[in-house]
Amino acid sequence: MSAPCTRLAGLLAALTLSISAAAEQAPPPAARSAWDRVFNQDQVDRGQTAYNALCARCHGETLGGGENSPALVDDVFFTFWGGKTVGDLVEYTRTTMPSDGPGKISRKRCVDIAAYLLSANGFPAGDREFPTELDALNQITITRTR
Repeated sequence: MSAPCTRLAGLLAALTLSISAAAEQAPPPAARSAWDRVFNQDQVDRGQTAYNALCARCHGETLGGGENSPALVDDVFFTFWGGKTVGDLVEYTRTTMPSDGPGKISRKRCVDIAAYLLSANGFPAGDREFPTELDALNQITITRTR
């Protein structure tokens, strides 16, 4: 084999090994469901307090919606949020609410509000708090059924 062919063969072998090594890296964390008890009751309680202070005037004390604001429970909630992630819910809340001053609510508070909304829609609380990191929240999917 000539020198250029030998170098090409060596380069291809190295490239193949690099691709194989990259393919064998740890897979991304498995997606979880909001049904997996991914928040705790303390977050629900903090979220309810925040909701009552920041959201109830538009969305109603019972989350049933207002004159110009949608309900945040039952069919309306699942029609909009079903198949999306908790990260989507948190970021939507953080960047668009309240309607008269979007962006005023911290991510941590939005995470607590999300825990309250999920609890109000039948999702069970567990022992751990939701993380506040968006990447982790984007791994938790909201589904109507388990």
